Amino acid sequence: MLFCFCVSFHSGSISTSLRCAQSCWEGRGSALMMTMSQMRDSSSPPLAEPSTTPPMTWSGCTSSDQSDHTPTGSAAYLTDQAAYDKLLRSYPVTLDGVPPKRSKRVSLAGQYERYCYDRWRSEQLELRVQHVLEHFARRLPSESRVKAWIEKQGWSSNISDAASIVQQWKPSGGIDVAMNSAVLQKFCRTQRWKGLSVAEIEGKGRGVVVTRPFAWGEVVCDYHGKVVSRQEGLVTHATTAEQESGYMFFYNSGQVARCIDAHEEECPCHPGMCTFDRLINHSSKKANLRPRLYSVDGKDVILFIAIRNIKVQEELLFDYGVNRKSFAGEGLDLVWL
Repeated sequence: MLFCFCVSFHSGSISTSLRCAQSCWEGRGSALMMTMSQMRDSSSPPLAEPSTTPPMTWSGCTSSDQSDHTPTGSAAYLTDQAAYDKLLRSYPVTLDGVPPKRSKRVSLAGQYERYCYDRWRSEQLELRVQHVLEHFARRLPSESRVKAWIEKQGWSSNISDAASIVQQWKPSGGIDVAMNSAVLQKFCRTQRWKGLSVAEIEGKGRGVVVTRPFAWGEVVCDYHGKVVSRQEGLVTHATTAEQESGYMFFYNSGQVARCIDAHEEECPCHPGMCTFDRLINHSSKKANLRPRLYSVDGKDVILFIAIRNIKVQEELLFDYGVNRKSFAGEGLDLVWL
């Protein structure tokens, strides 16, 4: 909009003309401002009425489920942890399970599908290794034995090799449930304990040394022989040659006194086999084994458990509890933790 005015030099002063022009300009400006204000008022929307519509909530979202605040079926806004938690609800990690296919992972975890896949497999691997170690809880297995047991489980992938599992091994589980192990029960039946050798010990005669290290808490072998009553053991002890009479293990089983008769060189139930345990010598100061009594199917079993780490070629020793010559006069209390 153009405003103009003329200044006359004929009929009045210049100042009078300027005042008139200023008054005209102010009048036109006020009119313009009023017009613009009216235009704004006419174009403004009416005031909004208070909403009575309840706030939108996603289907399946509750106060107790904070891991998935996106619409059903969407994984666009999940964190990596929330995505993994969501996947686990449909595909929990198990020993024999398989991870979901990629299409399923994408629908559940979105951009974190690869992260969830790798983490799922990692947790399953850890679970499987722990399962193997627990199977051999109190006795170090050989690599071949671990490999055979893994093959028996049917795990063709996602499992560590036998060598690395053996390297991770250490005694585990409660000592009071050691004989729950199928591995130890088999050793007691077959008497094929590994890592032991009979040797001539200076000043003692025969003894038992180890051919591999044994860890503290590991089961080394059992004391094998015929379980008889204390009275029967005393009779055998009295009628046996002195050099053989020491192979009578008297012990207390609760309130009952019993004896393991191992005075014969060969075990009657294992023809042609000389068991190691009967040759383990005594020491009250240098003992590295301790016997403990167990009951398996109503039968007494005495296991020798390492009470410290034992080095290769070290002799096995345990405290008889009494002088060997008077061993038949007392019995060891073998219930300990």
